[in-house]
Amino acid sequence: MNYPSTLKFAASSTLRHLLAAAVAEGYHKIGQAVFQAEGEGFIICHAEDAGRADLEIFQNPHDAANIALYDDADAYRPLKTAPNLKHGWGLRIASLADLHLALDLLYPAALANWRALLRNEKIATPLRDTVSRQTGMYRVTGLITDEEAQGIVDSLCTPGCLRCIQWPIPSDATPPVVPMRDKEIPLLCIDACSLLIAEARRVVKSRLGK
Repeated sequence: MNYPSTLKFAASSTLRHLLAAAVAEGYHKIGQAVFQAEGEGFIICHAEDAGRADLEIFQNPHDAANIALYDDADAYRPLKTAPNLKHGWGLRIASLADLHLALDLLYPAALANWRALLRNEKIATPLRDTVSRQTGMYRVTGLITDEEAQGIVDSLCTPGCLRCIQWPIPSDATPPVVPMRDKEIPLLCIDACSLLIAEARRVVKSRLGK
């Protein structure tokens, strides 16, 4: 992973230091949000709204939590990394600390997972390990085949989530490579989520005729 040495050095410290180094390196995007310096603070908005003059402006970093709750149709967003972040808002904040808070509310744990990647830490749990420890009504997911699991990734995860999957399907497989996108903080998926596990249960039960 060919990240600048300044980011790798900053990853050995706090998340705040990593964010400061990323800003200094010109990083300006995370998921569907972009941010840029504005005076001594920052402004964040939807990437597709950059340059618009008619945005509804918010001033408190905690407002990011409410912004992330609903899509453009005011439907609840249970998955914060779904590609349906609402448009029409701008979040004007006063400091790097506020930027850190706002980004963490828009995309929880994104900075922490990125720091782990920069540190070359093994943080992803293979899917086979995840399904093998399921209990109760989800125990059946342990019977999912690798091909069925990949089909779920292709039909559910790839179009429905912005995270880059870090977990391999077989336990002994090499983790997927994180694609490099110019000056963008990556969103990483380190464990199969409840949506995938629920779909795995449906797929297995359908195959078994239950």
